[in-house]
Amino acid sequence: MAIVGISGSPINGGNTDRMIQAILDKSGKQNTFVDLSKLKFFPCRGCAHLCATTAMCGQKDELLPYLKKIRDADALVIGSPRHHGNMTAWMISFFSRMWCFLHESNTLKGKPVIFVSVGIRENEVGRETFRASMVKEHEFNVLGDYHYMTFNPPCMKCGKGDTCSPPRGGLWNLLDKDEQAIRNFEITPDKVTAWEDDEEAVRDVEKLGSLLREF
Repeated sequence: MAIVGISGSPINGGNTDRMIQAILDKSGKQNTFVDLSKLKFFPCRGCAHLCATTAMCGQKDELLPYLKKIRDADALVIGSPRHHGNMTAWMISFFSRMWCFLHESNTLKGKPVIFVSVGIRENEVGRETFRASMVKEHEFNVLGDYHYMTFNPPCMKCGKGDTCSPPRGGLWNLLDKDEQAIRNFEITPDKVTAWEDDEEAVRDVEKLGSLLREF
């Protein structure tokens, strides 16, 4: 069995990447990990005359070989962190390219898929964005999804600290929009969270990987 894991995270080795890779490893199956942020590729150009009869994208860029692997894979693991309330731009561009599978026949219909996401609010990306946009179009067989609620917004490394005026962003929301709290906030190693340090997250991720063993 071949499984393809696709990450839309621009943070190499971040929580999203590591969750996807852990699920792939737990499956015990042959797998390929795709880091979209390392590929040079374009969004869909709407050139239907190149893909309508072939059910494969006609753009010959670095994504094309992976689209072929996705078409032939027995299962997929797709993940993205939350950026501005949505999946990342890399993942949006990737999703647009999957239009080539939606012509005369729905090429990916029924393909087993697991979704994972990371964000500072509960289930904002995983169940709402991924399932609404992808499942409706491609009619995947969704085995499960998991959203890891992180406490590491970009604010943790922006460098503005207590000079941010007016306060805004992820840290502002995490601290319940308390201006005094954000002024007093200090970035220390204990505030950087990893899904591997969360026992519940570890159990859920391992369970998702085990689901793929059944195929």
